[in-house]
Amino acid sequence: MEITDVRVFPVDINGSMVQAYATVTFDESFVIRNMRVIEGKNGIFLSMPSRKKRNGEFQDICFPISAKLRDTLENRVLEKFDQMLAGA
Repeated sequence: MEITDVRVFPVDINGSMVQAYATVTFDESFVIRNMRVIEGKNGIFLSMPSRKKRNGEFQDICFPISAKLRDTLENRVLEKFDQMLAGA
């Protein structure tokens, strides 16, 4: 599975942990929207799209099963986020 497009959309909300939203396309045929770039206690990370369950907990809607794909996905999105911040 190849990542063929990454788009990052900044969020300008003061005090928000969410820094941007991301959309990733795989093999020019499958898209995942609403991934969030979050500023956490230990730095910036990528959060998968999720929904709130009846008990108040959040559950990811889609997610990579392998650590390798998760790392690749996170690296590509955060690389694009850094480029956006640099104005490229």
